Amino acid sequence: MPEGPLVRKFHHLVSPFVGQQVVKTGGSSRKLEPASVQSLWLQDAQVHGKKLFLRFDPDEETGPPGNSPPPEPPQKDAQKEGAADPRQAQEPCGQKTSDGSSRSAELVPQGEGDSQCLAGAAPAGGAGRWLCVCFGLFGSIWVNEFSRAKKANKRGDWRDPAPRLVLHFGGGGFLAFYNCQMSWSSSPAVTPTCDILSEKFHRGQALEALGQAQPVCYTLLDQKHFSGLGNIIKNEVLYRAGIHPLSLGSVLSASQREALVDGVVEFSAAWLQDKLQGHPQHTQVYQKEWCPAGHQLLKEAFGPPVKGFKRNNRTIHGDGLQAYWVS
Repeated sequence: MPEGPLVRKFHHLVSPFVGQQVVKTGGSSRKLEPASVQSLWLQDAQVHGKKLFLRFDPDEETGPPGNSPPPEPPQKDAQKEGAADPRQAQEPCGQKTSDGSSRSAELVPQGEGDSQCLAGAAPAGGAGRWLCVCFGLFGSIWVNEFSRAKKANKRGDWRDPAPRLVLHFGGGGFLAFYNCQMSWSSSPAVTPTCDILSEKFHRGQALEALGQAQPVCYTLLDQKHFSGLGNIIKNEVLYRAGIHPLSLGSVLSASQREALVDGVVEFSAAWLQDKLQGHPQHTQVYQKEWCPAGHQLLKEAFGPPVKGFKRNNRTIHGDGLQAYWVS
């Protein structure tokens, strides 16, 4: 699923619509009735870890204190974003129906230690309401255009992906949300100190978490400690630090744990900047067969079973290049 930097890019796409009224809705969502957003005003947008929160109010008003001004509208070539995997545009929805068409799953497994977003009824009218958006593996947001099929499905049909939610705004633009699960809440349930891209990220707590007597790749994917971190960041950071994914955190030296935390923050920030500037992602091992040093990379499934998936988290590491610390 999209990791923290990509979800923050989604926030960048949504922010220009803050302060506008929803004048028309659509979408294939079954758990969330698209009409429940009709006529509401989008007053705020926040991102925490891998989740996007949108605040809607029944009346036009000034956004809450601390709401940052919306960024400049994205350029045309940046108005669509999805998961880092380029294959996302081919199958942006979670499950296949009996007729071969796509639809999103009722629950989007968050995996990697994250919680699930469950859809529910909208809060009572008259109160601010937050829409929590949890993206699936190929989740994406498109601005002022819809996703189109990149190839024919197994039946040979060129069926365009169906958006889960479409919001048309009074300013004339619209947002289309793909492969995501949405739920209403009274306020965002977040812990900024564990968000890897937050200014309030607590380095000390992260270092303490990495000292646990379990494989370090497990800890890095635990959203309670590293919210927004996923397989791409995990693999890149471990490779660059020269640490095997199954090394026990309790055996690593203080300098090694510090190097991992530094790597997480620096790689995540650089990835976000690349996304915002429209530059390609700079990875050394992700989706590669050989590392920069010319060694073949291994792809294995490490970690406890992830609810909703048939396999464990995919881990890429360099054979003999990352030290295995177990005692």
